[in-house]
Amino acid sequence: MYDTLSDKQKDIVFEREGKFTVRACPGSGKTYSVAARLAKKISEWDKRNQGIATLSFTNVAWQEIEQQVHKHFGIRQPIPYPHFLGTIDSFINQYIFLPFGHLVMDCCKRPTLVGEPHGNWISGKYERDYDQYFDKTTIDVNGNLIPDADLQQFHFSWKPNKDGSENGHIKNIKKSKWKFWKQGYATQGDANFFSMVLVSEFSSIPKSLIHRFPVFIIDEAQDTSEIQMKIIDSLIENGLEHIVLVGDPDQAIFEWNDAKPQLFTEKFEAWKENSVILNSNRRSSQNICNSTYPLSSLQAISTAVTDDVKEYDFVPEVLTCDLNNLGPIINYFIETCRNRNIEVTPDKVAILYRSKSLFNNITGTPQIKTKALPWILGDTYAKDFAEGKYLYDNVDFKQGFKLIEKACYKRINKSNYCPKSELDKQIERIGFTKYRTKVQEIIKMLPQADGNIGDWMDQANKIFQEENINLRLQYQDAKRNMSFDEIFAVAKEEAVERDYRLGTIHSAKGETFEAVLVILKKKGIGSYYKTMLINGKTVADNEELRIVYVAITRPRKILMIAVPDDENKNVWKNRLFEI
Repeated sequence: MYDTLSDKQKDIVFEREGKFTVRACPGSGKTYSVAARLAKKISEWDKRNQGIATLSFTNVAWQEIEQQVHKHFGIRQPIPYPHFLGTIDSFINQYIFLPFGHLVMDCCKRPTLVGEPHGNWISGKYERDYDQYFDKTTIDVNGNLIPDADLQQFHFSWKPNKDGSENGHIKNIKKSKWKFWKQGYATQGDANFFSMVLVSEFSSIPKSLIHRFPVFIIDEAQDTSEIQMKIIDSLIENGLEHIVLVGDPDQAIFEWNDAKPQLFTEKFEAWKENSVILNSNRRSSQNICNSTYPLSSLQAISTAVTDDVKEYDFVPEVLTCDLNNLGPIINYFIETCRNRNIEVTPDKVAILYRSKSLFNNITGTPQIKTKALPWILGDTYAKDFAEGKYLYDNVDFKQGFKLIEKACYKRINKSNYCPKSELDKQIERIGFTKYRTKVQEIIKMLPQADGNIGDWMDQANKIFQEENINLRLQYQDAKRNMSFDEIFAVAKEEAVERDYRLGTIHSAKGETFEAVLVILKKKGIGSYYKTMLINGKTVADNEELRIVYVAITRPRKILMIAVPDDENKNVWKNRLFEI
C-alpha cells in the first residue's frame, strides 16, 4: 500500500510530527504524499468526536486527495466523520463564519453567502448605483475596502483624493457594503475577513476548533492569503501543535485572489529544521526537468525518476507562430504527438493559453466587452434565461438547465442571487420530479435561441403573456440587433468537445498530460516576457513567470512553447536551455 513512496515521502507519512512544511517541486507526488499521510492517520485514529482537518484551495484539489485516499489506501468515500476534507474557504464558512458571523456583522441572523462561487449577485437600479459593487469589493487584512474585480468594471478611479484622503466613491461603497452586511449578506472575501476578526476577538472560537480538529494538513499552501494565514496563525497561537503546510511557491498563480506565496516561504524558514524538500520528479522526462529548472527557484534540478518517461528523448521546442492564425502551429503539435504514438485525447494532450484573446483566435469567436452587451443593470435573470436557452439548444443541456433554473429561482423569489443551499431547499419543497418538469416546461416554452436578442426576448415575452406567466425579459433597445452567436459564442465554444484539451493555464494547474503546447503573447499582465527574462527574473520575482512555469511543468513527454516572433523565441531558448 505504501511501497511506492520514496524515503522522503515515507518520512512525511510515518515519522514527521509537530509543525512543519513540505516544499514540493512539480510532479513530486505532493498530492499522493498528502493522501498517504491522511490515510495513515485515519487508519490509526481512535478519537470519536475529534478529527483531522485536511484543506486545499479548490474543489478539484481536495477531490483529488479524496480519490487517491480511496483508490490507493482503501479509505471509504466520502471521508468519514469526525474528519473534514474540503477547501479552506468551506472550512472557514462551516466552522467560523456561518455560525458566528452575526457577532461582528451587526445582523440578527445566520449570514448568507452571495456572489461567486455561491451564486450570481445582481444589484443596483441605475447606472451608477453603488449597490452593484457589493460582490465586486471586499476587505483586506488591514480592514481597507479593496476591489475584487477588474477595475474596468467600476465607473470611477480607486485613487485617493489629491490630499490623500479617501474619495467619495469608496465611502459610498462602504455604506452599501454595511447596508447588506446588516441584512446578513456577505461575499466569500467578506466571510474570510470577518472570520479573521472572529478568531482574533473571541479566543473561544479557535480553541474550540483546535479541540475539534487537533491535526491540520493544508495542501497547496502557497496559495494562502494574508487573511487565511492570520486565521491559521490564530489557531497556532491558541495551542494547535500538529500542522503541516504542503506546497510549491513556484506554482503560486492566484495573486489575483490575494494569494501570497511568501507566507508559505516564511513558514518554511521558520520551521526549517523540521521541514522536508521533495525534488524527485515523477511526472516529466529529464529533458523537461532540465528545461524548466532555469525558470524556477529550486536549488537543484529535479531528478526524473519514472522509468517509462525519465529518458524520453524529445527535447522541448520553442517555436514562432502567427497569433492571428494559430492553425499551423496547432496542426504541427498534434501531428508530432501522433508521430510519437501519443493518443490525442483531452486527458493526454493539452493546448494551454495565458490570454483569453488567444482562445478567441483559436476558436474564431468574437471578443465583446462587457459594456457592449445588451443587459439592463439590475435585471437579475434575463441574461440567464437567454444564455441558458442558447446553450441548451446547442446541446450543452446540463449547463443550459442550470442557468434557467437559477433564472427561475431569482424571478420567483425576487432575489439578486441564487445560493445553492436555498435552491436545494426549494427543490425539496416542490419535489425533485415535479421541479425538473416545471423547469423543462419553461425551456420548451422559450423560442429557439437564434437570430437577434431583441426579437427573441419579444417572442419570449409574448409567450409568457399568452400563458399568463408574470415574467418579462428586458434588454437595451439600442443593442437589440446583437445576435446570440455574437453574445454567447465563447460559452458555446467552451462546451465544444475536442480531441485535445483547450484551456487556460490556471485551469490545468495540478494536472498531468503526455504532451502540452503553451501559447504565449509578448506579455501577460504587466512587463514583457522578454524584459523579465533578459533581466534574469525568476518565478520568485513575478507571478507571470510562475504562470508560465505551471504550464511548462504539466507534460510527461512533449513540451512546445509558441511565441509571436524570433526575438521572443531566442530569449526563451536562451533562458530555458542555459544549463
